[in-house]
Order: sequence, then C-alpha cells, then structure tokens
Amino acid sequence: MSVIHFAYIIFLMLYMGKACTKVLDPNEMVIVILSQQEGYHIAHADMLRRSILEQADILDKDPPEIVLSHELNINGSWTIIPLLEYLSSTYATSKWFLFCLENTVIRLSKLLTILSKFNESKNLWIGHALYDHEPTIIHHFAEHNKKFKYPHVASGFAITITLLTSLVQRMIEGERPKDDFSIDASYEFASFVLKVDRGVRLTHVSEICIVSSSDCATYPRFFHACGSSVLPENVYFAVKTCAKYHVERIPVVRKTWAKYTTNIGYYSDVADKYLPEAFVVPNTTQGHCEKTYNILIEADKILKKRNLNWLVISDDDTIFSVARLLRLLTCYNSNTPIAIGERYGFRIWDSFYGYDYLTGGAGVVLSAPLVHEMIQSGKCGCPSATTPDDMYLFGICLAQIGANPIHSSLFHQARPTDYATAYLASQEPVSFHKFWMIDPYTVYDEWFAEADKSLITVKKHTEL
Repeated sequence: MSVIHFAYIIFLMLYMGKACTKVLDPNEMVIVILSQQEGYHIAHADMLRRSILEQADILDKDPPEIVLSHELNINGSWTIIPLLEYLSSTYATSKWFLFCLENTVIRLSKLLTILSKFNESKNLWIGHALYDHEPTIIHHFAEHNKKFKYPHVASGFAITITLLTSLVQRMIEGERPKDDFSIDASYEFASFVLKVDRGVRLTHVSEICIVSSSDCATYPRFFHACGSSVLPENVYFAVKTCAKYHVERIPVVRKTWAKYTTNIGYYSDVADKYLPEAFVVPNTTQGHCEKTYNILIEADKILKKRNLNWLVISDDDTIFSVARLLRLLTCYNSNTPIAIGERYGFRIWDSFYGYDYLTGGAGVVLSAPLVHEMIQSGKCGCPSATTPDDMYLFGICLAQIGANPIHSSLFHQARPTDYATAYLASQEPVSFHKFWMIDPYTVYDEWFAEADKSLITVKKHTEL
C-alpha cells in the first residue's frame, strides 16, 4: 500500500467519524439559571431565557428546557445540590444539564457543538476550571492545590445525565454534604462530586470562557449600571469599630474609601482622642448582635432625619469602592425592603432549619424602609448580645419579616488573595475584607482607587 493511499484511508476514516457525530439537539439539554427572587435579577433571568428561546428558533429546533431556580422555591437552590433530585425526576430523558447565572451569556449553537464532543453516557462534567494557589478561608482552608479544579459558575458548567443520576443515587443512599456553612457553591459542589466518585474531575473547556471572544460558547456579562448613579448624599455608611482599632484601622478607612462618602458614622465602645466623633454602642468580643442592632436603631433615626435612601454597614477592615457601590444601587428600588451583600448559607442541607444570610465583613446594604421595619417590627431583637450579628440580623431576622437577602458576587468577605485569579478577572469588585497579611492601602490602590476618582471629594456629614 502506498503512503498516499494509506493517508487517504486515514483521512476518510476521520472524515466519516466527524460526519457521523450527531450534534446535540437543544431539547436534549436542560439549562438551569440560578436566579434570585428580586425584580432586577428576575428581569435578567427572563432576558437570558428569551435569548435562548430565540436562538433555538433561529436554529429551527425545539428549545431546551429552561429552569429558573427561584421559581422552584427549593431551599438553598443556589448551592446546586438541593436541585439535583428535582432535576433527575423531572427531566430524566435529557442528556445534559447546564448550570449558569443570570448574567451568563450563552451562544446556543456553539454550546451544542461542544457538548456533542462528549459522551453523555459517562460521568462527565465540563466548565471553565478554577483552582486555589493556597488554602483559603472561603474554602474552609482545605488542603487542595491546583489539581483540584472547580467551575466558574458565571461562565456556566455542564454535567451529563449519567453523572446527575449517580449523584442523586448517592444522595438517596445518605451521602450528603454536612458542612454547616455554604460559602462558595461551585467549590463545594466540586468537593461533593469528588466525594461521591473520586474518578470524576472537572474537564476544562476553553470555549467556556471568563472573558468574551469569538470562540466562546458561554461567558459572564460584566455588570452595567441601570441608570444615573446614586449620589453619595443618599447613602449613610456606618462603620463598626472598637477602641483597640482606632489607631490601626480607622486611619486606613479615612484615607481610602471614606474620602468619597458624604454621610458616615463610626460606632465604637468609646469615644477617645483618636475618634472623638464615635457613636458609643455596647461592644462584645464575639457575635456583636447587640452592637449591630444598636447601630440599626441609630441609623434609622439618621436616615429619617436626613431623608436618605440607603444604609451601608461596614467592618473597620472592609475596603470599598464607593463609586462601584453607588452604580450597583442604581439597579434596586430603595423604596422597598432590600438587603444586598454576599450570601452565605447555614445548614442549607437541612430543609427545615437551614437559611441564607448576608455575611457582614463584605459589607451589607439595607434600604431605609427595611432598616425601619427591622427596628419597628419587634421581630429582630437579638437573642443575646453575643449572637452572630450577620447570621441573625441579616438572615433569620430577614426571613421573619419576609425579606429575601440579595446576593451580589461583587461583595467579598475575604482578601483578593483568597480568590482564584480568573474568578476576579470576570468582575469589578465592590468590596474586600480583612487587613490580615496584606497592605490595605495597596489593595485599595490596585482595585478601587481608579474607579473612585470619578467621585468628587465632598465634605463629610457626621453627628456627635
């Protein structure tokens, strides 16, 4: 056999193999949008759903099943695992399940082509792989390294029906995550998959992107303001501190983001020569519920007196971009009870007692009507002075008065070094937290200073 003849046979075999590969039909997959029960987020989820349906129509194909998780009313659905049994029983004939966020852009034709390259009869999942450079608090200080990969959810990730079925079967047999705290849903889901089957690891696919390009099947859309920026004059910042940090932390706050606020108050256990303007509130070494509740009482008066729309409660080691925060608030109605921040979960696996809350270190934003309701409803008094303030006031309390905590991935409970580099590359953060083993001035300069230059420095409005 000649070399040319042999080469032709090889070419023909490869061509026939490709020709026989059937591209997945849209209706053979389910797209799960991890959505939230709030107007701005519902609108974006609906926009994504309409885009997918329009793309299927252009392909002249039946559309995929599209699930908006907030419509299911499944506790802790944002952590993904609570959705699996429902998806398995409802869409048992589907081949693939894609999980994504409201701001994920999906190019349906490209996505179908990519999924068609994989065998849905195997335990497989694909996505844009992230990994930790070192153990981090947001991942429970687990001793994983870059060999342990987890997906960037805003880019989307897909699992086969075979893997979904395997996970559900193990859940039925009693294998469930038992960590009390849910922090990073994608990392914890990857840990659960590995725990169920150590042979199943995330397959990185470059066309599932962090930043848009012509080759991308999916990528996250950057945040865009919804209108003219909220003015600093409409927002009151309450900074929690105590005497031992007046010298160490408060100067950092004043020399960085606080320069761009109009209304700001410092709440401490004492008013001393370093912070004479401090509002004096009770302090404890842990929990801080009574302290934060007293801040809410004082802030409610100030919001009403000055006719302000928003309250931001901050730790004294939280670093903000005020300009980005104000742009974010353009997407929310300050006349309704709203709480915005970074969502954590406590015992989400317990459908009766588990709940979501906004973690305090990242900063929490409350609308004026919500602050007033938290104080006046009589439902939010602290069980004890040392009860964890964020878990109770921004979790249990919100549930008792019927206000859902709103998650924004722009808020961060930890330092920039605690997050995967590619994860931060797909967003413009609003906050970071902790001065531990970092230079907070450098963090502010690298992440926030340029954005805040868009604001003029204004005279502070403080009260004794």
